Amino acid sequence: MKSLVQRKAFTMIELLFVIVILGIVGTLALEALRQYYDGIYRTGEYTKRSAQADQILEQVARYFENGISASIVRLDQNDAALGSVCNGVPISGDDGNDYTIAFVGIDDDGLRGYWDGTRFRPGWSSEVINAGTNLSGPDSDYTTMHNADSLLNAANPTAIFRSDGLAEGSDCGRFGWITGAGTNQAYRTVLAVPNATNLTLDGVLSISGQSGRAYVLRTAYAFRARNGVFSMYSGFQPWNGELYSTVTPRVLGDNVAHFTIMYDASNTSVNSNVGNVYTLKICMNGVDANLNDSTLPQDQICRERMVHVRY
Repeated sequence: MKSLVQRKAFTMIELLFVIVILGIVGTLALEALRQYYDGIYRTGEYTKRSAQADQILEQVARYFENGISASIVRLDQNDAALGSVCNGVPISGDDGNDYTIAFVGIDDDGLRGYWDGTRFRPGWSSEVINAGTNLSGPDSDYTTMHNADSLLNAANPTAIFRSDGLAEGSDCGRFGWITGAGTNQAYRTVLAVPNATNLTLDGVLSISGQSGRAYVLRTAYAFRARNGVFSMYSGFQPWNGELYSTVTPRVLGDNVAHFTIMYDASNTSVNSNVGNVYTLKICMNGVDANLNDSTLPQDQICRERMVHVRY
């Protein structure tokens, strides 16, 4: 009788061992693959949000360039009531708090001038002569400027600001950020446009030496990051008692966690005739360990930009 041939086979223990090994290898492979794709996602989000932050700073810097240095203030520290609390001027190293950053801008359209049909001439020359309530600008064309964009508005009069009044008044009171604060004659509003080279103001502008620089003020600006939305406010006039909260904001970006401005005295002196250099800082929401949006400081993506505020 022939004996049966004994066939070799895996034992149950060997099969279990192989299954365990394959499971470990598969787990490691999946974890490596997950980390790889997580890294791709994080890199993509960092690049996208950094680019968004740079784009926002580019837009904001253009407005600050035509701002008046002495008018820049921090409002509503850490989300206080809209427009009603002034926390003073920017200082060095103060980037740990959230503020609404506000300032008054000069009328750059007026400085660029207007086409009179034959040539391009300035609507406003910053070199003026002050005599009582009359302001004279021999190189200006106030009539054309007024016709293009009215200088007279009973409810919201245009203001004329004198540069040698920069140091007068309190930081929050100089341009009316605090309701009822005195102007110290640093600016006056326009009552009439008698002719192309003269304006009638509501008071004496008191320009030192009867000759100096003055600028047209039509609006203030405010920038605020709140609940992830970064907004710009314009078209309000603090010298007429208006708060930025009275106007409709324009959204400049989302996923913004923090915005502030810092001043370094080593760059230029306060109230300098050549303006001042400030640092704008914006932080975007980052991504946490679970790839969810995070507002935590350690996860935020921050960018900075220096800007020359020229006036």
